[in-house]
Amino acid sequence: MKVVKKKTIVFSHLFLILGSLLMLYPLAFAFLGQFVSIEGFYSVGVLPVPQKLSYLFSNLGLIFRRTEIYVSILLTLARFVWYAFILILTSVLGGYAFAKVKFKFKKAAFYIIMSSMMIPGIALLIPQYLELMRFPLVGGNDIFGKGGSGFRDNGALLFITGCFSAYNIFLVRQMLTQMGDEYKEAAELDGAGFFRIIFSIYMPMLAPVIALMVVQTFIGQWNDYLFPKIFLSSARDLWPIGVLSVEIQSDYLYTAGAGGLMNYPMVMTMGVVMIVPPVIAYICCQKYFVQGLAVGGVKA
Repeated sequence: MKVVKKKTIVFSHLFLILGSLLMLYPLAFAFLGQFVSIEGFYSVGVLPVPQKLSYLFSNLGLIFRRTEIYVSILLTLARFVWYAFILILTSVLGGYAFAKVKFKFKKAAFYIIMSSMMIPGIALLIPQYLELMRFPLVGGNDIFGKGGSGFRDNGALLFITGCFSAYNIFLVRQMLTQMGDEYKEAAELDGAGFFRIIFSIYMPMLAPVIALMVVQTFIGQWNDYLFPKIFLSSARDLWPIGVLSVEIQSDYLYTAGAGGLMNYPMVMTMGVVMIVPPVIAYICCQKYFVQGLAVGGVKA
């Protein structure tokens, strides 16, 4: 029995090591590929062999000499600040209502909101597109949503969708359910109102969940590609960094440069540049991030 258990542990460790290597391989390939010349990249084997540091600086120069990237980054950060604020606000209020407030049809409302998590976002993409393109009195549309283009290529579109998150409401509700009502009752005895109880008493205790929401919001906004690509296809100056970075890569990947060779090292550099901010955000909030994820696994 002990021999079987020992073999199982060994195989488990080998499986984890192999899985980790497979996940890290693309990242290692992209990172090392930055230090290779365009011509040298075509002779790469399993992993690129770094040649010169100057190749990396050359690739970075190609990226950051493009002025549109700075506008795109600022736009993405503006979206992150807005959605972090609005999602924290709506999630905390919604979670508190389902955890601490008694009202009719509370369970039914909660299950309806949770059921929305079961619907794949891609399944709602076409209905959402039609809804926003036929939105009344926007983009030349009349009151019946006809005659214009609605929110297509409209910058307001980047800030009006995704203001509610069933997943975040669930996390807040789970954490608040674990906390007793003593805090609420004591605050009410001291004369605290509804919003003061939420934001002054409970919100500081929700730090792990809020940190999780902030990190997930940042990563989601930084990597957002499909939504703005579809709705803002012609408005290049309104593209967030998730769309613009892919277009920059396409400029060098699908358009042959000097000697008719595609600039794969520049493509790798753009990929690594896109990875760095989310990694930094995760490292800074790792402690709270893990605690926030653990909340969802606690039975209310």
